[in-house]
Amino acid sequence: MADQHWGRNNQSRKMGPGQAMENLLSSMHCSNHHKTVSRRSVPKVNKCIQVNMDLEEENPNADLSLSPTTGLSGKSEHCPGNTPPLQKGVSSSSQEHSVMPALPPQPPAPPPLPPGCKVPLPSVSMPGINTPLLPSPLPCSNPECTHPTCGCGEQPHTKKTPMLRMKVLHWQKLPSDVVRQSHSIWAVMPSSSKEPVEPDYTSLELLFSVPPTPTEKTGPKIKKTKEITFISPKKNLLLSIFLKQFKCSNEEITAMIQKGDRSKLDAEILKQLLKLLPEDREINSLKSYKEEKSQLANADQFYLHLLEVPSYQLRIECMLICEETKILLECLWPKIQAIRTACETILTSHRLPVFCHLILKVGNFLNYGRHTGDAEGFKISALIKLTETKANQNNITLLHHILEEVEKNHTDLLQLPRDLDFVSKAAGIHIDIMQAEASANLKKLLEIEKCLLVSTDDLKIQHGKSVQDSLNASKDLQKEFATIEKKKEELAVYLCEDRRKLSLEDVFSTMKTFREIFLKTLQENQERREQAAKSEKRKKQFKGEDTKRLKGEYGKYNTFNN
Repeated sequence: MADQHWGRNNQSRKMGPGQAMENLLSSMHCSNHHKTVSRRSVPKVNKCIQVNMDLEEENPNADLSLSPTTGLSGKSEHCPGNTPPLQKGVSSSSQEHSVMPALPPQPPAPPPLPPGCKVPLPSVSMPGINTPLLPSPLPCSNPECTHPTCGCGEQPHTKKTPMLRMKVLHWQKLPSDVVRQSHSIWAVMPSSSKEPVEPDYTSLELLFSVPPTPTEKTGPKIKKTKEITFISPKKNLLLSIFLKQFKCSNEEITAMIQKGDRSKLDAEILKQLLKLLPEDREINSLKSYKEEKSQLANADQFYLHLLEVPSYQLRIECMLICEETKILLECLWPKIQAIRTACETILTSHRLPVFCHLILKVGNFLNYGRHTGDAEGFKISALIKLTETKANQNNITLLHHILEEVEKNHTDLLQLPRDLDFVSKAAGIHIDIMQAEASANLKKLLEIEKCLLVSTDDLKIQHGKSVQDSLNASKDLQKEFATIEKKKEELAVYLCEDRRKLSLEDVFSTMKTFREIFLKTLQENQERREQAAKSEKRKKQFKGEDTKRLKGEYGKYNTFNN
């Protein structure tokens, strides 16, 4: 019996799964007279499917399962009737699947099935056959499971969204097709991480949320009506900034322009206003606007008030030229007076020619015997070169020696630096630039005067006097320039220079440098005399000490001899 069972077991192992199923179906008979089922004469592949469908029709409540240790097993209800002869075959077949060659004692056969019950077969799904759908698996209850083997799919994670407005993290997003590549870093999950890494969203909201601005309100925002403007965005911004500095309404600003009030409108503000005046296109657009004026932007409303002022541009230009003339005169008059005083000082100083004749005599004495002969004069620029001539081995310059003689014999010449004080202050003033600025301002005044002559009467009364006063002051300034030009010609003759090439800036700079060297030399001579006096005093002191010491030693010598 054991040999027969062993051989049958080997034979079942050699059979394929299809042949084993065919043998099992062929051994099944009807429960009454062991009649074979006539409907199962279909091809081998479809026999198993047809039998399963028959069994489901006859016993739909049967629980079908395939046990890995016993092969086919089915739980069926106990029904009356004879036990089918297939029971032994099924038991032996289940034993054949469970018996291993290395384990000789076989487990006992399962109990016989009740009579009238059929053996349930497992459902086999084949391609192309409409099989019933199995129920979806329940989610896994193990929190440590990553769902690769239990059959439960991963539950979708809810996306976290911030409740506050967060700061922006600037990065460069990758295309989806690039990210989903199998070898990219974003498609590969490390095997060591069992759960996806999640950040602390609460701390992120606390640390990187955008703080609300002081003017920001937490309540519902009131939607502002869009303002209408006919001005370009850049000009609108500049004009808005310009109007905010007055801290008053547009009506008050235009009223100051109409009245000619310059208390708050200085030259710089008027220059900015001239640059921001409305253009023809903007004027036409504002005049053609017939809707509510309150819907216009603040800059457009200012233009509307400004257009109501007659000849507003000429009024602004009159105010500006008067302010510029006032500032220009305050700046130029002191400089012109300094230049005129410097020219008169050089022409009227009696110490300067005396000192120059003293230097001329010294120079002729030093240059005696040269083929050039005695000089009768020298250029004024030679006064600076006096410090470059060395008189002796003690490195005393010629000017040091001349001033030492002056201090001894010509003390009045020591007041020469005081005479050149006004000349020194005029150094660095560029009269050509001043004259160009004054001429340009006078030209503007003359143009404004012509425009006022053809303007309205109220504008003539309002700005006529101020423009005329500025014009008269500018003409007086031009007369002062003419006076300085005459003084320049006199200086050219006085200093023996070419009047076409003479530069007042160079003359004043030379006199300033000479004055500084003169004062510095006097100070050095005074320090040298004080140093010499101290040295002489020390010498006398040392000499007296030596005399006393010698007298003491001589007295001791005479006492010793006695």
